[in-house]
Amino acid sequence: MCSQKRLLIWLFPIASCGGMPKESASSASVERSVASETEGFEDFGATEGTSEEKASARALLGVRPPPKPFDQMSEEEQLNWMIGYVMPIAAEDFKAYDPERYASVSCELCHGPEPEKEHYRMPNPALPQLPKPGSPDWERMEKGRAFAFMRDVVTPTIATLVGKERWSPEVPNGFGCFDCHLERESK
Repeated sequence: MCSQKRLLIWLFPIASCGGMPKESASSASVERSVASETEGFEDFGATEGTSEEKASARALLGVRPPPKPFDQMSEEEQLNWMIGYVMPIAAEDFKAYDPERYASVSCELCHGPEPEKEHYRMPNPALPQLPKPGSPDWERMEKGRAFAFMRDVVTPTIATLVGKERWSPEVPNGFGCFDCHLERESK
């Protein structure tokens, strides 16, 4: 399992924004402080109820590039971005695609077993290997539901979230299938 402890460390400063009121502060000043720190949050659509009624990760976080190029981030910054933005959105997408198969999504889904030990290496040999583009096997694969999901949802979303253009013949260094999957040896 990827390090959830790092997520807590990363989220702690967010949760403690504004700091704690000083013990010597009067109850009126504490109430004013709390009121000013929460002012305006009522407009964010948070409601009580079941999780199905709450906003999606896409809606809350937005599918957007990282604040700086992903490959220029430190390993810690990359991990924080992946846990804080990529995982919630990817988990939601995979659960929508197949709720039973992807009821529980973790780093291992994309990065394979022991992702920390492998330094989250991509492409990942644990993922299904893909046929050579243009081959008869590729053409058969293109007709499948899984291919459509990967092409239409996963690839453009992850490309944006890691700050890369999507692969095309005009953008050969863009993000595409082989950024995650290895090519299967020809038979």
